[in-house]
Amino acid sequence: MSTKGLDAWVEKLSKVEMPVLANVVKELNELTGSDEADVNQLADVILKDANLTSQVLRIANSVAYNPSNFPINTVSRAIVLIGFTGVRAICISVMVIDSLLGKAPRERLMGAMAKAFHAAVQARNLVKHTNESAREEVFIAALLYHLGDMAFWACGEESADELELLLEDNTITLREGLEQVTGTTLKAITRSLAENWSLGDTLKEALYPPPDPSPKVIAVRLGEEISRLAVNGWDTPEMNVVMSKVSEFTGTAYNQVRDMVMENAEEAAGVALTYGAAKVCHLIPTKAKAVSAEADAKPRIFKSEPQLQLSILRELSNALTEQLDVNTIFKMVLEGMHRGIGLERACVAFIVKNSVQAKYILGEGTEKWRDGFNFEVGPSHDSIFTRAIKAREPFWIQPNQLPKYKHLYSPEITRIVGKYPAFISLITLGKRDVAVIYADRWNLGGQLGKDQFESFRHFVSQTQMSLEMLTKSMAKNGK
Repeated sequence: MSTKGLDAWVEKLSKVEMPVLANVVKELNELTGSDEADVNQLADVILKDANLTSQVLRIANSVAYNPSNFPINTVSRAIVLIGFTGVRAICISVMVIDSLLGKAPRERLMGAMAKAFHAAVQARNLVKHTNESAREEVFIAALLYHLGDMAFWACGEESADELELLLEDNTITLREGLEQVTGTTLKAITRSLAENWSLGDTLKEALYPPPDPSPKVIAVRLGEEISRLAVNGWDTPEMNVVMSKVSEFTGTAYNQVRDMVMENAEEAAGVALTYGAAKVCHLIPTKAKAVSAEADAKPRIFKSEPQLQLSILRELSNALTEQLDVNTIFKMVLEGMHRGIGLERACVAFIVKNSVQAKYILGEGTEKWRDGFNFEVGPSHDSIFTRAIKAREPFWIQPNQLPKYKHLYSPEITRIVGKYPAFISLITLGKRDVAVIYADRWNLGGQLGKDQFESFRHFVSQTQMSLEMLTKSMAKNGK
């Protein structure tokens, strides 16, 4: 039985077909990027998903975002270099593609997604003539301008099949058929999804523009118009009218606009490929030949990656020249331990008076740590954390030692962290104990070994040196 009506379609797409996408996109869009906490939250959202992490870093290292070609190895670093809104735009784009494109997408879905990428790149490059800082916001608004269309062809199932049959008869237009089958319009579905998923005012205003639209809205609508008309060729009367609008909007001479817009189309095919949408590249009208498909990268999960470890350690050693702050250093260390060493769960816990309190956390199975990782380490307590603090050096709890150390696991530690082979180390700054780093292999990563422990020691050592260099520099500059 086919779905009918706006509310039914929005509920179907948000709660039945794409609940994970809906929740994550909403979570991403509710982050404002106004302070450090939001940057941390963005990194947390990304690093929960190994595939998303891999995709974000791959795109962050593409020519479009990293023209210097200096490797970006951590999500934390990507956020610093590309910016909050840029990384958030990458995440949303990747998740929409992965959720909608699937293994055997319909031709109409691929056509809609090709237009979406084309529109997004056109809009992003047009708006920079008036508002450089709005480029990523406009990119996402244009990419999702036809979200309802893409979602319908990806998840419509019986309704999509019914519409295909109606269109075969050539007695009904696509718009009439859609309204007949869905009981609403795809534009209305997009608008409701934009509301429910917190996709921003630019998209909503682009769908239903006010009397005096902002440059951001104009850029989105021009990008959409170019992508829609380009399918019929670059020399149609309709396209000539749009070129005049682009000339007026950007202040570019009319005889230069066509080349500029066609270069944007070339770029769009490359962007689609970079974002993992190789299946739609050939549908974007360009002068170039169809872009060849890339094999999907399969992220390696919970395995040691020595080269990644070295890259992150090298970046940490350049903390001053790279202008890293304390927060970024700790986040990069955790990524190095999690993705480089292959430690499933990792945490930096700050020492506050007589307790250790989680500040930065990575890994599956850490849901309780944000609020629950808060343990006493005062003189009257004995635990795995006080033992590490007293040791003054990295401390390895091995499987055969767990029975011997059972008295070091309080009921609170056991409930929140559990009892697993783990590495723990104190981090000091001068004579002050500032933090404890805890890392383990929980249930997917196998046994801990000497190589992993040595890598852990290297990261702890480099963390100490980076923090000391940073502290000395701040003292010298009077900060």
